[in-house]
Amino acid sequence: MTERPMRGWLWVLVLAAVLSQATVHMVRPATTYKLLALDASEMTIGLVTGVYAVLPLVMAMQIGARAQRAVSLRPLLIGGTALSVLGVAFVAAVNDLWAVAAGSAVLGLGQLIFTVAGQSAIARFASNAQMDTAFGWFTAGFSAGQLIGPLLGGLILNAPSDGAGSGNLSLINLALWIGGALSLMVIALLQFARGAFRGEERATGSTDDAPSSSGIHSGGVGEPQSEAEKPSILGILTVPNVPSHMLASIAMISILDILSAFLPLLGEEAGISPLMVGILLSVRAAASVASRLSLPLLRRVWSRGVLVLAALWMSSLTLAVLPMVTGWLWALFVLLVLAGFFLGLGQPLTMSLVTQAVPVSWRSNALALRLMGNRVGQVAVPIAAGALAAPLGSAGAIWAGCFLLFVSGAEKSVRAARGRQ
Repeated sequence: MTERPMRGWLWVLVLAAVLSQATVHMVRPATTYKLLALDASEMTIGLVTGVYAVLPLVMAMQIGARAQRAVSLRPLLIGGTALSVLGVAFVAAVNDLWAVAAGSAVLGLGQLIFTVAGQSAIARFASNAQMDTAFGWFTAGFSAGQLIGPLLGGLILNAPSDGAGSGNLSLINLALWIGGALSLMVIALLQFARGAFRGEERATGSTDDAPSSSGIHSGGVGEPQSEAEKPSILGILTVPNVPSHMLASIAMISILDILSAFLPLLGEEAGISPLMVGILLSVRAAASVASRLSLPLLRRVWSRGVLVLAALWMSSLTLAVLPMVTGWLWALFVLLVLAGFFLGLGQPLTMSLVTQAVPVSWRSNALALRLMGNRVGQVAVPIAAGALAAPLGSAGAIWAGCFLLFVSGAEKSVRAARGRQ
């Protein structure tokens, strides 16, 4: 098969991902500070953090099926971004704890739609040989947004004002409104650059990319599938190795949510300013950008399985030490650089592993199920982390995420030892 060169659609997706994630990772730490200003407990912060993933958890498979059938994915990208803007505006406009939670839920749904559509575009247009690179660039865009958002939010929250720290609602709301404006720029970009998707909108994944042993033909975009070919949750989960890849993805995405929600709380406990917390979160994201951009080089040396194992073990070990060294900023920087580099490998590699494990006509659905699994983790793990934070402080929340990384790393290690990875 002759490989198609990377085209404008990928670079539009990458820039949209940068702006979209800048919104999320500016808004979510600012939401924690707003909850603290509203006298929320650690448990409430954990619950609100989990609520972000509730609607995506319920709707992921339907959105995946919609993406699989869509002739053009651009309307889904725009619609998801518009929902994100609505959710952010709601968080900024209200001062009630559960209204803030509702806005976070809408933001989470918008982000799910955008992410499923973006991943589906890559699964649809990129060949297997290009897939690690395409997913790597797309997720590098996510990491770049995760770098920009906390840094910009920290600068705003650190500005001189009549209030102080997390209690300054006017600065917190300003950070939220600016975060929403970044996503408005995504809508403008997708409208302006719609020509980048022209010629790709009706393309399908090549049947040469389908697992030869599946016995299932790849359906064309927008074409109906027979009942036997329609993917189901159970059918996807019975594909060898898919549950293992999903567990790794859940563990790595959950710890990022925990860091976004509880590093500001850890900073408050240790006397670290919001600006420095934003810089620390940005350092973690910058390291993830570096690892994702170096993924093609890393893949020449190591297999996907080895890299995912390294990501799980190294991130669990480094982040477990993090709450013990809050008195030394240099140590926090070093640990977050190491953790960020290895965590950056996890999402693009698990996307590729899941995508290539299933038939072509199942790819959008499988990616949606992977995201649904991520959202299960993003609901359950922060809530558990919030419960642990009540008696143990924010350190308990971070250790809860590290424990899940450890479990996934151990499971992958056993599979590797048995030759099944």
